[in-house]
Amino acid sequence: MKGRSTCTNLLESVNDWTLYLQDKHQVVIVYIDFRKAFDVVKLFAVLHSYGIRGNLFTWLCNLFTGRTHCTKVGTKFSDFLALISGDVQGSVIGPVMFLIFINELVWLLDKYGVSTVC
Repeated sequence: MKGRSTCTNLLESVNDWTLYLQDKHQVVIVYIDFRKAFDVVKLFAVLHSYGIRGNLFTWLCNLFTGRTHCTKVGTKFSDFLALISGDVQGSVIGPVMFLIFINELVWLLDKYGVSTVC
């Protein structure tokens, strides 16, 4: 969140957990490494399960696969290399696809009686 550090997040989380425990509530903590969570193959399966097909599905597949990258330093460019995972940084649709991708996580946790707090 803008203006909020990781340290602040951790301190607030520990405070919340402490209050829950003091009130004799159970606390379950789940840590997820989102750096590796955004797997485009799984994203395609989720999109397909939501009924996204046809031209839109093809366009999204083309957007997230077969991409290359090079780095520019001054006037020099590196060799082009294939990007093998992740979304297009700075894109408008990337965050939307990520939310679609992780939406199922909240449903799965709820299915097993784990409530999520944002």
